[in-house]
Amino acid sequence: MAAHREGDPHNEQFSSAREPGRGYHDIGGLEAGAIEPNLSETRPWEKLSIALGNVLGAGGAKLVRTDEVRRKREELGVELYNELGYFERGTESLCRLLIERGLIDATELEARMKTIATRIAEEGR
Repeated sequence: MAAHREGDPHNEQFSSAREPGRGYHDIGGLEAGAIEPNLSETRPWEKLSIALGNVLGAGGAKLVRTDEVRRKREELGVELYNELGYFERGTESLCRLLIERGLIDATELEARMKTIATRIAEEGR
């Protein structure tokens, strides 16, 4: 489940799946309310997710393309898409693409994430 912070928008209210010809991810042109530019600061992992995308994409190793990551983002499904925040959607999409392309193994990734979760629980970071 997404780690929401106080003041984070509730994405489910912006789903446009109810409109013919629009995917759940397509919120362009819909009323979304005022934008609060000082809502929150970017977390370190969020900055790293952008850096990772840049390193793997056109600015680096050229292992992934923007359209591929976007396709994976659009394939998340409405529930997961609305549950995750912006950076979480990007990270999840990138992971799914790397697995699809055979660049990482899903089982190995899951094992590594469990190891990291254990370390965080034990060390607090």
